[in-house]
Amino acid sequence: MRHSHAAGRLTAAGALITGLVLAATPALAAPNAAPNAAAAGGGSAYGVTVSGPLDVPPVPAVSSRSSLVSKHLAREDLTDLVDASALDVGASADRARSSVARVAVPTAQLRASAIGAECVGGHGSAHLARATLAGRALDASPPPNTTIPLAVNGVGDGALILNKQQRMADGRLNVTAVELRLPLPGKAATVRIASATCGRAAPEAPTKTPSEAPAPRPVKHDLPVTG
Repeated sequence: MRHSHAAGRLTAAGALITGLVLAATPALAAPNAAPNAAAAGGGSAYGVTVSGPLDVPPVPAVSSRSSLVSKHLAREDLTDLVDASALDVGASADRARSSVARVAVPTAQLRASAIGAECVGGHGSAHLARATLAGRALDASPPPNTTIPLAVNGVGDGALILNKQQRMADGRLNVTAVELRLPLPGKAATVRIASATCGRAAPEAPTKTPSEAPAPRPVKHDLPVTG
């Protein structure tokens, strides 16, 4: 069930957000890969990334297929969309973690004392400490792919996704604690906070030697087109 309420005046790139519609509903995990995911297995993690009018690459970001690699960033304020402090990330062969403290996304009235994601052995979780959206408390341990729609008057629809979990093409799991999609005039923005990827990549199919390869046979049929 959706509950509409006034969210106050919020400005970003000239946009006025006057209504936030909150409704926690499960969403299906998308199959596409997440930013900064290690290409050939292992673990990876990042603190914050933004795509939109001003792109911010994943920072800090780490990946590893063996021992633990970690990074720390005192503060991220490269864009007015998000402000965060004490960004800590770490990754090893089969696990990854990310934690971000004192998070604020003023455009959506999103605030949290801490946001974190963890992925161990192909299983993920997300944790939010004292997190609120337009003054309304958010679940500290949200179920995977909890979606909260955002209705932006005069601009469009957005969404807040908590504990977003995606199974990648190679079999690994990506967990993003917070993904915020903001409709803005000109170009929408997506803010991702605390992301971790882990799990072993699926083994590649064995390659046949030329002597084992059968002679090719032409096959005529219709191919589905996706996109």
